[in-house]
Amino acid sequence: MTPTPIECPDLEVLFTELEAGEGPSLEHAEQCPLCTAIIEEHRLLEKDLCRLADPLPPPDLVHKVMARVAAEPTPVRRELWTGLSILGASLMMGLGLLLTSDAALSGLGKTMARTLVGGTAFTEALMSGVHALWSTAAGPLVALVAFVILSSVFGLKRLIRNDPTPSQA
Repeated sequence: MTPTPIECPDLEVLFTELEAGEGPSLEHAEQCPLCTAIIEEHRLLEKDLCRLADPLPPPDLVHKVMARVAAEPTPVRRELWTGLSILGASLMMGLGLLLTSDAALSGLGKTMARTLVGGTAFTEALMSGVHALWSTAAGPLVALVAFVILSSVFGLKRLIRNDPTPSQA
């Protein structure tokens, strides 16, 4: 009689037992040259994959990057536009405050024409609007005017200063 060929186990079973470290498939692989070659090829592939793994970044990478970012000056153009936008928003709020008074809204066109001819009518309308606002909402008005003035001052200060900004510190 001729010897019966040894039947090789399924690869999934072979690799599962290879991870576990024991089992009948591994015992078979010791006797079978085909299974031994498959296991050896698998080990070589694992070794190659371990070499291809991404290395971890150096531990001081974050500190080096942050030091380089801090060393770079902030573009002046960006600082200029930020300051100008603060100043523009402050001026728009002041203009909006002026135009929301009833006296200024009711005769805005006439008031502007009179202002070109003589500024007294405009001043009177402005004062009556301020008086009306003051008598109805003094607290919020003071807070709004203080906000407009302070944001304008800090916007101008930001435009002209030369010391490092908070983003550079």
